[in-house]
Amino acid sequence: MPNPILTKLYRGRSILPMSRPAIEDGGIAVRGSEILSVGRWDDLLREHPGATRLDLGEVILMPGLINAHCHLDYTMMRGALFGNGPFSNWIQRLNAMRRSLDQSDYLDAIASGLQELRQWGCSTVFNIESFPELVPFLPESPIRAWWFLEVMDVRSRLQSAEALAGAINFFEKAGEGVGGFGISPHAPYTVSKDLYQLAGVYAQKYRMPLCTHLAESEEEVSMFLNAEGSLYEFLKSIGRPMDDCRGVTPVEVVIGQGLLPQGSLLVHMNHLAESDRELLRRTAGDYPVIHCPRTHEFFSREPFQLEFYQQAGIPVLLGTDSLASNHDLNMFAEMRAMASAYPRLDFMELLSMVTTRPAHAIGHSGRLGELSPGALADFIAIPDPMGEGSVPERVLANTLPPRLWISGEQ
Repeated sequence: MPNPILTKLYRGRSILPMSRPAIEDGGIAVRGSEILSVGRWDDLLREHPGATRLDLGEVILMPGLINAHCHLDYTMMRGALFGNGPFSNWIQRLNAMRRSLDQSDYLDAIASGLQELRQWGCSTVFNIESFPELVPFLPESPIRAWWFLEVMDVRSRLQSAEALAGAINFFEKAGEGVGGFGISPHAPYTVSKDLYQLAGVYAQKYRMPLCTHLAESEEEVSMFLNAEGSLYEFLKSIGRPMDDCRGVTPVEVVIGQGLLPQGSLLVHMNHLAESDRELLRRTAGDYPVIHCPRTHEFFSREPFQLEFYQQAGIPVLLGTDSLASNHDLNMFAEMRAMASAYPRLDFMELLSMVTTRPAHAIGHSGRLGELSPGALADFIAIPDPMGEGSVPERVLANTLPPRLWISGEQ
């Protein structure tokens, strides 16, 4: 006869469920991999008299953090590249480093990055896998990972279907494990219209999320709008057809032509023309935007247009991007960078960018990114020895690795 699944109660000084206001002297009740209830500690003791009790002391309990954009392949590149100069120079330096590495280097980098994310309380990551051939060999993930398989056809517009064939074959055979899969046509300067459309068809057929990099740099805008600039010249020199650079912006190329299914994630979105803003207002809510604050600083970008996205009703999520353009994979540091850049940003809205919003963006509202009945028991315990200030303020001030549970297990 199988052993019954025990209910466990976890107490903390404060609980930040994200789905409701903070609770002082509260706890969560967990059975197996799911949360049963959330509330005041005394109430939970009465509701679950036979449960195992774990008093975690002076901590804040909240959902595990969700990193909405990461490139774990490049974890070994910490400090190796610089963001000054044209964006195309950074791309060429990145590609040169890529050519010097082999499969084992990338697999080690992915494993190291996953552990670093876990160390800093990240329970879920949306990772761009630049080498789809690595997927069958990926290390077992200590956190939930959505592997977005990157596709591009920068040098040739022929046989676009081949760029997805291997990935789709794997999707048909693989289970989701503790995460899932997605598709990532890289960017309009490396992906043809045909490949964007094909990626969208497969994303909808297999019910997978899709994301793409868009309007990341001034060079990208100049390429499409004016058929000039360092990125234009670099891509032309390696044989990319340039006939799509006809006086339109990257946003108009991708969103204006309807190349992406509704719900696709747009990464960066740093440089918008007024025509882009009008287009995005008309599609408000259809395409979440992912911002990477410290990568933004790394490249000395113009200020991110947060106020526009807020006013237009476009959800903004946060990610770290890669260690080829960031110092570490610490989402607490990423949130502090965002708070520093936007002092008037409400702290609860900021926290939603790493919890409830990314969960909703991949169709897992109520299961990830919150502490609520029926949600998966992915939560962190943040040291809170002083307990001064509001709960969100104390979360953002944290500089110590929290304890992390995934599906109720440490």
